[in-house]
Amino acid sequence: MMLRVLVCVLFLSNVGIIFSQVQGFVVDVDNAPLSDVEVFFVDQNLVMKTNEKGLFTIDNNLPENSYLELYKFGYNSSVAQYRSGQDLIVVLQKMHVELDEIGIQENVSFLGSYKHLNIEKKSLNNNFIASTSLVENLNELSGVNSIGSGLGIQKVVVRGLSGLRVATYLNGMRIANQEWANDHSIGFTDLGLGRIELIKGASSLKFGGDAVGGVLYFQDEPFTKVNRPTGFLASKFDNSHFLFSNQFGFKLSKQNLYFNLYGEHTAASDYRLPDKNYLFNSRFQNQALKFSFARLGEKLQFIARYQYNNDEVGIPAHDCDGLNLITIEEITSSSLDLSEDYEMTRPTQYIVNHLFNFETKYFTSKIKYSFFAGYFINNLQEFEKWTIPAFDMDLSTTNLRLNLDFEVGELSVNTGVQYNRQENLNNIKSRLIPDSYSNDMGVYTTIDFEKNNFGFNTGVRLDYKEIVCNDYNYNELFNAFNSSVGVFYKKNDHLTRLTYSGSYRAPHLSELFSNGLHHGTNRYEVCDSNLDIEHSHQFDFKYQWNDEHFGFVVNPFIQLITDFIAINPIDSFYLDRYRIYNYVQYDEVHISGVELNVHYHPHFLHNLHIEQSYSFINTLNKANDSNLFFTPANKIKSKLNFDLDIYNLPFGLKKVSLYHLYAFAQNNIVSFESASDSYSILNAELLFNPLINLSLVVGVKNIFNKEYIPHLSRIKEVAGGVPEPGRSFHVSLKYDF
Repeated sequence: MMLRVLVCVLFLSNVGIIFSQVQGFVVDVDNAPLSDVEVFFVDQNLVMKTNEKGLFTIDNNLPENSYLELYKFGYNSSVAQYRSGQDLIVVLQKMHVELDEIGIQENVSFLGSYKHLNIEKKSLNNNFIASTSLVENLNELSGVNSIGSGLGIQKVVVRGLSGLRVATYLNGMRIANQEWANDHSIGFTDLGLGRIELIKGASSLKFGGDAVGGVLYFQDEPFTKVNRPTGFLASKFDNSHFLFSNQFGFKLSKQNLYFNLYGEHTAASDYRLPDKNYLFNSRFQNQALKFSFARLGEKLQFIARYQYNNDEVGIPAHDCDGLNLITIEEITSSSLDLSEDYEMTRPTQYIVNHLFNFETKYFTSKIKYSFFAGYFINNLQEFEKWTIPAFDMDLSTTNLRLNLDFEVGELSVNTGVQYNRQENLNNIKSRLIPDSYSNDMGVYTTIDFEKNNFGFNTGVRLDYKEIVCNDYNYNELFNAFNSSVGVFYKKNDHLTRLTYSGSYRAPHLSELFSNGLHHGTNRYEVCDSNLDIEHSHQFDFKYQWNDEHFGFVVNPFIQLITDFIAINPIDSFYLDRYRIYNYVQYDEVHISGVELNVHYHPHFLHNLHIEQSYSFINTLNKANDSNLFFTPANKIKSKLNFDLDIYNLPFGLKKVSLYHLYAFAQNNIVSFESASDSYSILNAELLFNPLINLSLVVGVKNIFNKEYIPHLSRIKEVAGGVPEPGRSFHVSLKYDF
């Protein structure tokens, strides 16, 4: 083995002299070169691939101590650190068990050390053709659910918490898309996205308040070092909504300058129920555009981004005359007129988002400085009538963040300061939330240590948040101190991790000041300006083990939340039609559960992969020993992937996938909440590569046309319950050039 390494070093040295550049060389355990290995330069947000000789080039302007993540399907990923002037040799081992999404694979995380924290990562590179929506793809993760109705309105739920308690970030920028209500989506699509990182449960250290339920951190595809312009064209059709969607992407690089451009247009009609009727006004449209520009130098680099997203979303099963007075016949139709049913009708939401951000990094031999500035503006108009909006509001968010990374001996230290300003401004007299603003300032420090398969992480954060509303003569200052600590130990193929994490959430503008009819949710909301700050404490244990053919992870957790803010229905109505919902605060709430993940790869059939996840959750309001409103049902999610690449089948058939979801009945409910039956659905998908650079996906969802209503459906209580779409087919094409 030493002789092989010596030969590689001599070879790389000669190549480096010829080209005056440092080289990397990726091989397998038998010293055979590995081609098409993705090499991700983390600090530069740059990706390239190894050639047929397993080589990739490291430019001289790569900052010292930069991290590289190397990945190839079927092999274990590896993380390496660049040392100036030194060639790099990386050995990847064949890995039959692929459990990257639950942390068995080694990787680099933007959110922190995945070994100390409960961080999961999921690739989104081909989400557009491999999934009908971004949120439905995330739903395949254990402990993740969604609130919504059809594909037009979908919101992520993490371990029973959603909305204001799940902080969403896009390329480092906080996305505030009126997340206080269940009739809004996350505010962007999968356009140009490369991956998502997810923290489940309390985590406020790096990104501040509101992360009581977790953090969703979406990251764009990295820049690509190429000799010519590259890109893609993609189209998708889904007959549940008669959805037509198209995307394009374009990438260009020259020396150390990089440019990415993406665009999307989607139009969808009303969705079809299992009984062949159509749910009126579940239609939606989307237009999106994004571009980014970067200069990646040795000492100084910057990235500038802009994203535009325009959603026009119908509000299905909307009750204009009174809650629960409508029937299923009144909100469905037996036919679909494609010439009319793509046109937006009423009631409708018009949502326009603009996102600007700028990030710069400066590297020295010992310290990495990074500065982030972002501005997000969200305009929401909701029309009940054709000409008069029920409300028209602008929600603007400004983020500023300064961060330092450095090492002290064997300790890695990350410290920073963060400022966030959010302002709500009404453009008309009719309003649900008054004009108001908040200022949030936080300072934090985290410390990581790792040696000899043992490691720990600890951190502290101090926040001050001011909320001002002149209409209510309200001016309050909230402060919070949070901390976390995590330890892990690995022995052979066994890894154990225990984490404590704290978080907080100040009351939101909607909880403090909303006092009126919210048409989108069919309810009259009554605020409470005396609400106090929420505090969360979570204990999370993880044990994982895997060998060549089998792997599993068990992850029990418990979260204790004090002064929990909830919105609860009462036995009263506004105008005798709209149920009244009050914002209240509970002394103590417990959320506990366990998540299990299993991956089996039989020895006799190396290209078959069977994955299962089990998520069980229980909520408890200590005030009255009852559950929380909208507690997700327990679920078992199963996936079978059969890789057919080795068989050289007709039409370039490469893979068959089956996905099965079993949801248990949910009978643990509160007053004025209905129980939900158990259900089971099965989806299937075929992947073809009929031509070079062309991918074709054909799939069917809900194969057995099951009529089911998820417990978290936002229209479960309307007209006796409105089912999700019935059997549907989808076809996707993507051409890379």
